[in-house]
Amino acid sequence: MRIVRLLPVLLSAVLVLSCGRRQQYPQQPTVVFGGEMHNSNASTPQSIESSLDIAVSLGFDAVLAPVYWELMEPEQGRFDFTLVDHLLSAAGERGLKLGLLWFGTWKNGESSYPPLWVKGNTQKYFRALDADGNPTTTISPFCTAALEADAAAFSALMSHLAKADRDRVVINVQVENEVGAFLERDFSPAALEAWEQGGWPADTSFLAPQRFMAEAFAKYVDAVAAAGKAEYDIPMFTNAWLMGEKARYGSYPNGGPREAVLDVWKRCAPHLDRLSPDIYAKDFAHFCAVYGGDQPLFIPETKREPGRLWYALGEAAASGVFSFGYEESYDDPLYVYECRTIAEMIPLLRQRLPSRGFWRNPAMDAKDAELSLPLGGVDFKVHYIGGEPNAYGVIVQTGEDEFTVAGVGAWIDFGENVKMAYCEEIRGGGVWQVLNGDETAHHNMLYLRGRLYLEPAVMPGDEGVEVPAPMYGLSYQRRFLKSSHLRFKTSGIYRIKLYSQE
Repeated sequence: MRIVRLLPVLLSAVLVLSCGRRQQYPQQPTVVFGGEMHNSNASTPQSIESSLDIAVSLGFDAVLAPVYWELMEPEQGRFDFTLVDHLLSAAGERGLKLGLLWFGTWKNGESSYPPLWVKGNTQKYFRALDADGNPTTTISPFCTAALEADAAAFSALMSHLAKADRDRVVINVQVENEVGAFLERDFSPAALEAWEQGGWPADTSFLAPQRFMAEAFAKYVDAVAAAGKAEYDIPMFTNAWLMGEKARYGSYPNGGPREAVLDVWKRCAPHLDRLSPDIYAKDFAHFCAVYGGDQPLFIPETKREPGRLWYALGEAAASGVFSFGYEESYDDPLYVYECRTIAEMIPLLRQRLPSRGFWRNPAMDAKDAELSLPLGGVDFKVHYIGGEPNAYGVIVQTGEDEFTVAGVGAWIDFGENVKMAYCEEIRGGGVWQVLNGDETAHHNMLYLRGRLYLEPAVMPGDEGVEVPAPMYGLSYQRRFLKSSHLRFKTSGIYRIKLYSQE
């Protein structure tokens, strides 16, 4: 029986069986900030503990962590939730929220995470075939047996989670990971039947194979999500490996929720609460806009670049943004200190106040020395400082003529005859310094001096005596000095009030 015929039956059965026992998920934070674990770092208690400790040191409030089908159901019908339970307890002890990533039938367009009893039986759990009839490493989305097995496993996970996660540590679940096949389309017998009976040969457009594959994968993923939601009604999403519309087949998993086929996924996967982009592309702002708008923007994967994080939270109003493989950057001072500064801003960003974000990014506004950001009746002019390798930040309106600004690598003025009534540098939630004079060009501009992290100095001739490094930023005047650009600094936070001299 073809999957397109079977799916309504499967979904109806799921909904009937779940009647009267669905558990509703409680409300969670409006904005979360964190990182996604490396692929194998949730495979033992030891690696879980290590990764979560790094997350705490970075100031994260949430972590995305995999759940592996092959480890959870090593034998059909025998489930082992040891790692899931350890994730819940370890994250809860550290005050972290979790997003669980279901590495089920597919991960990055291949089928390496199903248990051996699935991936070792290629007759029952058949693969997608290329145009020459050669099998791939990807289970076909038209394989009914694979769908039934995956949905049963995912349902068991969600049933366990509803009972085991008493403190509601888990905020959402990703169903599969970057689904698709590295093919123009699937040529397995079941896929060929669906292609013919669906009238697809009549569609000769370039997008026809993409839409055909997107419909198959979306219906499969939706059936898995529906089975899980029948046990525990928690927010669910799936993510996209992004490529351009004209990208060569075989260079990406065809069938996932890419920009060109988002409408197919929205129509065919109603049980997913959102479709999320994994944004490694240079044109970060474009994909933020595409995957936001009619749904909350949630970015489960992006590069470990602070500018992306600030822009997503400040300009794109993301409900969550996560750097992939954050563990790798545990000793990168730029990433570490920027994450900690972002963490200081998260409580304010959760209030969903009006905000703007900026980032000097080669694909966005690298050629512009000045950027205009209207907010709260003020025309903020952001001037990027030449020679600064990092320039980004956010502006949040906190009241009438009151704003909190975080960032580095730029200076900001406010239009003609508008000045600052005061400027306070904030650290750790309190006022660190009150800035005036040279530091603000006498309240005519806000210089995002950033935070300097200096090492203690050892006095010459007396190596046993250390002079503590002063905690201060760069003055307004020093923005003109080339040497200042060589100093290591990260974003600062400033609270300002504006007034007009007219």
